[in-house]
Amino acid sequence: MRIAVLSDTHDVLRGEVLEQIRLADAVIHAGDVCKPEIADRIKANLKKDALLYLVRGNMDGNWAKRLPETLEFQLEHLSFFVVHNRNRAVIPENCDIVISGHTHRFQTETTDGRLWLNPGACGRRRFRSELSMAVLLIEGHSWQIEKVMIGVEEESAGKNENTIAAADMHGCGGCTDPMELSSGALLLLISGILKRMNRGKTILQIAGELNLEESFVEEICRIYVTHPGVTANGILDKLEVNRHIGA
Repeated sequence: MRIAVLSDTHDVLRGEVLEQIRLADAVIHAGDVCKPEIADRIKANLKKDALLYLVRGNMDGNWAKRLPETLEFQLEHLSFFVVHNRNRAVIPENCDIVISGHTHRFQTETTDGRLWLNPGACGRRRFRSELSMAVLLIEGHSWQIEKVMIGVEEESAGKNENTIAAADMHGCGGCTDPMELSSGALLLLISGILKRMNRGKTILQIAGELNLEESFVEEICRIYVTHPGVTANGILDKLEVNRHIGA
């Protein structure tokens, strides 16, 4: 049995993820879908008779109140427990496989014969975090795990770095979403904000030149002012830590 395991899509359902969903006999989503349209697209791409297991994440809104916070079920001869944040749940003693999300980091470990699997995040990029999901192959009482990296070709092409480097020099035609940038591109963007700030430009002016949300520019400037001597690299690290804490 082939199972697509994913989490933390955060409003984005990428083509590579849909390909895995279409191949799967079952799909397990560990929460933070964020929009009901994403759940509908997952359902629409299931192959005939495929099963869908979906739990509510901390970022899912009122629409998701009908979704359970945890799920327990059996596939083949294995018992599953699914929750978004495993640190906030009582894990049943008799389950074979525990699936969770929330951290945006791929993790797998086996303890006393029990598999703990976090597929990572496969939706919006979170600064330096990779995008990933998992394919779980089960037969009887045994399992195999395949880590599936998402967006690798796009990163290797250096698309985002070139876009932001050009934007830093001349501005760009569309609004830049920092959540979609690689660490290198984001570092360039932060450097551009600090350079303009040191020239005396206002938050509104900087946001307009770089086509950014004012709230993001304000966040960068606030860190710079409240942490004397901080570098662009230091701000990047702090942003990443803040995002993980607020997950």
